[in-house]
Amino acid sequence: MLSSAAAAPPTRSLRKRQPAKLADDIDFDLETLLKEHEKTGIEFRAKRDAKKLKNADDSDDDEKYVDAFKGCEAIPLDSLPSLCIEKIFSMMDSPHDLFNLAFSCKSFMSVVTPEIVIRSAVFNNLRKRDKGSRKIVTNIMGYIKNRSIHIPSTHRLLRLLNAKSCERGERCWGRNLKTGKAMPLHHNAYCRPFGLAICEKCVKFGSTKVPYSHFSRFQPGVAFHQWNLLMDPQLDTKTGEVNGPLLEVLELQQIENSYSTTDDKKCALEGIVAAVHTNEDKYSPQQYEEKAAAYHEIFENAEKEADDHVAGLLEQDAQKYRERREERIAKRMGRIRSIYALLEEVLDDCPLKDLALDCTWLESDERCVKFTCHIVEQSMTNIISAPASSSERTIIQVATEIKHIFNTLSEKQFFTFSYIENSSSELSTISIPSLTITLSFDSRSYSCMLFSSPDRCRRGIYEYCLNETTPLDIMQSSTAGDQQFMRHLEENKPVRALVRALNRVRGALPRIFALSVARSDAADNDADPAENRLDYYRKLAETVWSKKSPYQYGSEILSFVAYKDTFNSSAEEFQTMKKNAMDYLRDQQTIRFLLRDVSVAGRDDFSRQDALNQVFLPKTHTVWMQGTRTSAYDHILNRSFESLRNLHEQYFRRPGSFGVSRI
Repeated sequence: MLSSAAAAPPTRSLRKRQPAKLADDIDFDLETLLKEHEKTGIEFRAKRDAKKLKNADDSDDDEKYVDAFKGCEAIPLDSLPSLCIEKIFSMMDSPHDLFNLAFSCKSFMSVVTPEIVIRSAVFNNLRKRDKGSRKIVTNIMGYIKNRSIHIPSTHRLLRLLNAKSCERGERCWGRNLKTGKAMPLHHNAYCRPFGLAICEKCVKFGSTKVPYSHFSRFQPGVAFHQWNLLMDPQLDTKTGEVNGPLLEVLELQQIENSYSTTDDKKCALEGIVAAVHTNEDKYSPQQYEEKAAAYHEIFENAEKEADDHVAGLLEQDAQKYRERREERIAKRMGRIRSIYALLEEVLDDCPLKDLALDCTWLESDERCVKFTCHIVEQSMTNIISAPASSSERTIIQVATEIKHIFNTLSEKQFFTFSYIENSSSELSTISIPSLTITLSFDSRSYSCMLFSSPDRCRRGIYEYCLNETTPLDIMQSSTAGDQQFMRHLEENKPVRALVRALNRVRGALPRIFALSVARSDAADNDADPAENRLDYYRKLAETVWSKKSPYQYGSEILSFVAYKDTFNSSAEEFQTMKKNAMDYLRDQQTIRFLLRDVSVAGRDDFSRQDALNQVFLPKTHTVWMQGTRTSAYDHILNRSFESLRNLHEQYFRRPGSFGVSRI
């Protein structure tokens, strides 16, 4: 007990008070301290007085409005002229408020007009046409447009818009016997089936389902719900008025059973509708038509006015958004131009400054700028995305890294491509068999030479980089300037770095392979370019490379070792394809096939150029009318010349369907 008590911390009263730590320099100016305290007090009192003054101004405004109405007596609403009350009603955009106010006294009930009710429903939900009162009045007006229901009076139309329970009362299929109340309508029930405010139970059990082939569907005068439901007119026991559909289901079914032709059924339907207007409806046929047309015209005018109002509001919102966006882009553009100026200042002494700073200014885009070189774009992404939060130190650091990359490219003379001539050690494992091909066809001679040794690969790379691409195209590659690219440069392996960069230049490696393995001799160079087949064999070489490396543009980058292996295997297969193509074109049946008259047997769908493309640009095609797929490449590789000719016949049997030219 004693040991535990001794180990316990002392109570608050027994704790030793620590001596106050005073500053060494106690010679402070008391007068200055008092002045600062007084200044702080003055600022506090000024803010407090300003707040009190503001509250006093607000109260003065209230008093001013109160004084404005002094001496004026309040006029009761029911004492206003009917024109004023009607004007007030016309400005109400809530059918619920209009209902409560209109039925508060008899004088108000006489002022309400159909136009007031329809406009209040349309303007109640401007931006959501498929909800609320606007959806309900649209549903009712659909029946009126079809002239298929008894036109509701003004008060009934207002009740339909504000209905909360089924109007059938004691005859409601969903009536609660304990409370004696009809089934309430669903709060999202924006539909009035048959122009009635009835519940879903009455729709289900009180309606008649007819087949979709019934003649009365889509006919004027017939009220359908959900495409195939019909219902009899409903008699209001309190007012004695008939509401809902014009016709009974029994009458429609009797017409269906009595007549065989559609025209006879339509004539009978028109007669029954006219009889209903004459005998039962409170309007004559002409009055009914005028009343329905007036209702529909009011609704269309209100819809147009509401849509124009919504369009104006949306245009205002869009204009405000455009102004805010332009202001935001202008601020970003100013900041990004200052960043670009700082980047330009850091790269001022860089030999490849123009290449690094090449960009496109996007005046109407929030990106504002897009650098052409991928490595620059990637390095500046974080800075460009948030220019306001980028410090000068961060910008200079990134600019220095970019400068180091382009200085290294300049020091290694990367874009002179002179190092390709001295890259025999890097390309030593690439071997291309020597082969010279001479083809006689159509009284012309074509030749193409395939040279051996890695010199051909180096010359292909050099020719492509010098004549068919630019330094800017190379730097657009996603691998140009990355860590492995720079490591190859620092290890004095520029060819590997170049091949890595060309990995992501679409079509570069197949073209280099074609330039390497298919080169013309001197005699072929002197020939007419129109008669030169060198381009055809280069296309074949590109196809071979794509066949051997089908996923060269995928997520994985082709390594230099894989590039050399692919080059060697593609060169061997190209020799086979080249020889087979030569034998195919030398074959007598092929010569007759290519030189036959297109008008033989009345056929004009043969294309000699397309037949040659099957050899030099072999593709996989779907055989017409068979649904099978066949590959021209495999036919050439396996020397299936007859299958290749059959493929041409099958695929180009209908050239117009495949966009094939006829020559």
